[in-house]
Amino acid sequence: MNEHEGARAELSLPHKRLHLPQHDLYVYRSLSSTNRVAASMAAAGAPAGTIILSGFQSAGVGRLRRAWISPQGRSLLLSAILRPRLEARLVPLLTLLCGAVLAEAIREETGCEAGVKWPNDVLMRGGKVSGILAQGSVRGDAIEHVILGVGLNVNQTREELPPDCRDVSTSLRIERGRRVSRIAMLRRFISRWDAQFEAFAEGGYPYLREKWIENNLTLGREVSVRGEDGEICGRAVDISERGGLIVRLPDESNKEFLAEDLSLGRAHYLRPSGALRGGSF
Repeated sequence: MNEHEGARAELSLPHKRLHLPQHDLYVYRSLSSTNRVAASMAAAGAPAGTIILSGFQSAGVGRLRRAWISPQGRSLLLSAILRPRLEARLVPLLTLLCGAVLAEAIREETGCEAGVKWPNDVLMRGGKVSGILAQGSVRGDAIEHVILGVGLNVNQTREELPPDCRDVSTSLRIERGRRVSRIAMLRRFISRWDAQFEAFAEGGYPYLREKWIENNLTLGREVSVRGEDGEICGRAVDISERGGLIVRLPDESNKEFLAEDLSLGRAHYLRPSGALRGGSF
């Protein structure tokens, strides 16, 4: 059984099916991966704007194949089908745009600060609250579709975060000090995404760059880049037209790094000791 056949086997009737302007939402109690199911639906012809949501996913992954684990009903776990008129090499720009949109939506919904760590993490007070993964299906030089996956920690308490991530992760509930409506957060994100995606389609890279810089937490920092050739240190100074990070090296030269090539050192984004606040039901 190939990946699409496995995903189709999961697609019994969803728990709910909702309609919003420009979107059909399929809501499941549990799936292996919303990205996997969305990709299968996209391959079968599902229109742009289709969104798959799940209360739990057993095999969710982020960038570099890292697992994304969340207790049932505590997170927003969603994947959206996009069919953008975009060169395949520019798919990473959608990840950057989504991060900026999500950071803005979080600030509006919670009143708490949030920003984007390149390439695909949203942070609150230094703790990771969301990861984003864009996966494109390409035929030749043309994009058939893009699956934009978002995992957002909403109502986890500190004790419900994975033990090995508690010092570097957080949730909206932890930061706000009380529960956050997942439905309200979802509506806020979708509304902002629709407006910003349309603006990006018209304005292209210059619009994206301005929007991302407004929300970023990376530029101006000393960063450690871990790639196949070992660790490289420098100062993050810009993003490129294909979504890469421009780093100024000690010899004053600039080097572009792409998301699939590296991971930024987490030490630069660790939360202060004791910064996490607990929550209760």
